[in-house]
Amino acid sequence: MADVKFENILAYYCSPVLTGAKVSNLVSISKKELPDYRRLVQYYNKRFEKYDIKINPICECGQRILVFVYKQSQLYQYLRMSDVNTILEDYGYSSSWSLNKYIATLKTRMSRGDFPHEIGAFLGYPVSDILGFIENNGKNYKYSGYWKVYGDAEEAKALFEKYDRSRCMMMEKMSCGECLENILGQFKNQLYIA
Repeated sequence: MADVKFENILAYYCSPVLTGAKVSNLVSISKKELPDYRRLVQYYNKRFEKYDIKINPICECGQRILVFVYKQSQLYQYLRMSDVNTILEDYGYSSSWSLNKYIATLKTRMSRGDFPHEIGAFLGYPVSDILGFIENNGKNYKYSGYWKVYGDAEEAKALFEKYDRSRCMMMEKMSCGECLENILGQFKNQLYIA
């Protein structure tokens, strides 16, 4: 029941998450291109559970679906960091919530057509960049890559390069015929550092 197209989408857009270099990512998928995405999400959630990876459709937006891919324990740990939690509390989240409650609340807000500012916390962005984006309404950033950078641009560039290397490595393995689950097995319980 594996699906090469879905695996390639995940490998390309979510490789930093799949290799452990990033806590989460958001990917937009065409319903027309993958009409059976619900079945695929169920299938891959079962396969990836042992790697602590969850795939969660969080918003159906017209002909597209926004899929949130995350390392469950790493994301929960990040969201509970005091400076990140302070941002979330400002938006009505509680530090006592479970990861599922955090994500359910985000999902509800996104289903209203909003793209909430706190999404940066869920995507593991540095606090300085989340706050900078909010305070500057998305303008006056120092650098733009995987997100808009308001803090340390050099540190962000190095991180973005790491994500790019992760993607290249993942896509190279996929092009050699390896399936995504086998590649994940190579990174289980370790952080990919290139």
